[in-house]
Amino acid sequence: MKIFEVADPDSQKLLALSQFLLGRADDEEARKEISQAAFIDLAKSLGVNVTPENLNQLINKPPLKNILEPLEPGTNVVRFRGNIGGAGDMTVDKARATVDSNAKAAMKRRM
Repeated sequence: MKIFEVADPDSQKLLALSQFLLGRADDEEARKEISQAAFIDLAKSLGVNVTPENLNQLINKPPLKNILEPLEPGTNVVRFRGNIGGAGDMTVDKARATVDSNAKAAMKRRM
């Protein structure tokens, strides 16, 4: 867990929100992104005045710049750093073959 010292209460709330959302994405093994509208609504529910116009400015300042990627023009998605495709790209057959192969290798080392 990263610890950040932030003086601005709104930045603290946005940082906490971002860390929560990132943690949930990790827990669910989901893509690390959220729509801008949903992010703005969540921020507003915390009492932070975030608009589509100032969202990019907030993301480009610390501490959010350490967690969120800069907004891409033409997309309505907020992406978290480290947003890579998970194991969902692997087919069931390929996963089963990988597990079988690793199990055989482990059995050889055990004997």
